Amino acid sequence: MINGAPNTARRRVRSRTAAVAAATSAVLVLSACGAGGSGSTGSGTTGVVDPNGSLSFAWTVPPNNLDPHQSGNYQLDFTYLSLVFDRLTQIVGKSEVTPMLAESWEPTPDGRSTTFRLRTDATFHDGSPVNADAVVASLDRARDPQQSRVARAFTMIEGVEKVDDHTVMIRTNRPAADLPAVLATTEAAVVNPKAFGPGATLSIEQAGSGPYEYDQVRIGDRITYKRHEGYWDPEAQKAAELEVIGLTDDNARLNAFRGGQVDAILAKAGQADDLESITRQPQYRTHTFDITQFYALQLDIAAPGLADAKVRQALNYAIDRENINAGLTNGLCEPTSQPITAGLPGSDDESAERYSYDPERARELLKEAGAPSVSFDVITVTGLSPQQEMAVAIQSQLAEVGVNMNIKPIIQSDAQREFSQGGKGLLHTRLTYPTPVQTLLNNYMSPLRFPTPAPQDFQDAVNQALDPNLDAAARDELVSAASAEASEDAFDLFICALPTLVAYKDSVVGLDTAGQADFIGIVDLRYVGKTGA
Repeated sequence: MINGAPNTARRRVRSRTAAVAAATSAVLVLSACGAGGSGSTGSGTTGVVDPNGSLSFAWTVPPNNLDPHQSGNYQLDFTYLSLVFDRLTQIVGKSEVTPMLAESWEPTPDGRSTTFRLRTDATFHDGSPVNADAVVASLDRARDPQQSRVARAFTMIEGVEKVDDHTVMIRTNRPAADLPAVLATTEAAVVNPKAFGPGATLSIEQAGSGPYEYDQVRIGDRITYKRHEGYWDPEAQKAAELEVIGLTDDNARLNAFRGGQVDAILAKAGQADDLESITRQPQYRTHTFDITQFYALQLDIAAPGLADAKVRQALNYAIDRENINAGLTNGLCEPTSQPITAGLPGSDDESAERYSYDPERARELLKEAGAPSVSFDVITVTGLSPQQEMAVAIQSQLAEVGVNMNIKPIIQSDAQREFSQGGKGLLHTRLTYPTPVQTLLNNYMSPLRFPTPAPQDFQDAVNQALDPNLDAAARDELVSAASAEASEDAFDLFICALPTLVAYKDSVVGLDTAGQADFIGIVDLRYVGKTGA
């Protein structure tokens, strides 16, 4: 159990070395790329970024939405929307929250208000200024469930107020150390009010203030972009033109890369062998980001048969994670037993390998719980790999200890909602966020992702860790204690932590430091470009 006070929470020694899956050739650092990080190049290029170059990137889903406040899924839409719409903050390599439209910010002592000072040289694509009025109007729209599909992301915000033309104050209903990171998502994009206010004169396609404008939009297929001239951060628009193509089929994406139709792709761990054969050629590179996301069989801890923690622990002991990793992800999905990946601030050393493969221990725990046989339903997403294969493997391994797992495939758009109604499991990735406390908050204190409320001491630790005035050590201590409880009480059937893997031609610069890729598996193409031939 957790003692919520920072000075009495359990102290643990935590490794600061992130677990990284090796899958890359060496890359050479080209140069610092402004706020976006550094680039890499190979021997077949001049090493100089071509300002007139074009870059093509194959993503896992096609575009279906152009309005950031109407996004059904931030993870799916970010890669397309982030190029056009600026936010108050941004997240670059290593999950660092840095300025974007806001040059600086400062919380009040109680942590319930934060003042953001805006840069003075930002404009929307129609030339109108990005000022406090625009920020207030845009965030009010994002928070309004009558105008927005993303209002759930801002439940902690009580109000957004103009202080002066270039200063905004955001009030929250709780201490909100996570607020700057929340505002870095495209859900918090600042949209030109002329596109949605009274007497709107712009379409949403013209309403951004980012480094690129939409050029050609083919919903369900791809979007091409052109550089917006006069943008305040030229480093964020290295390529003159960008194309993002949505290819859901993993092999089609790989073949497009192999055949030269695209410059870079998001790859899957299961494609490591194919990528290795491609990258033997000197003009290709791969990069694996630090491991943060993890696959889990997400549980409703009050579901029939699963309410006893011993039963949930038994499920965890019954799983052969090493075998699943070797057989389904080419050894790139690191077995895990906790929600904060080993090596990150707030991870718990004692939980790192808590659940070894021990079917006999699983049977003992089921017997102690008075549940020698258990049956429950698990949702999977139709056609999604390797989750489908993982579900079959886990089903077989649980059967060996007397647990009957019924697999219920449904379409992706319904999966999370169905899970949130309770009584079933969901085999999917757990989302991760820029800060570990956000990962715990959004995964285990949201009814959408955790149908039954977590124990109160877990909630207390997470809420205290949200105080922006805490020092890093105290916050890590609280997060570590909460992560340990999630592991010990088996909030999930934890499987393995998944890296983000990208493959690219050696002429591509900056993809190995792309923002968002190192914690949520999506790619921010700002600061990415190509060198000359």
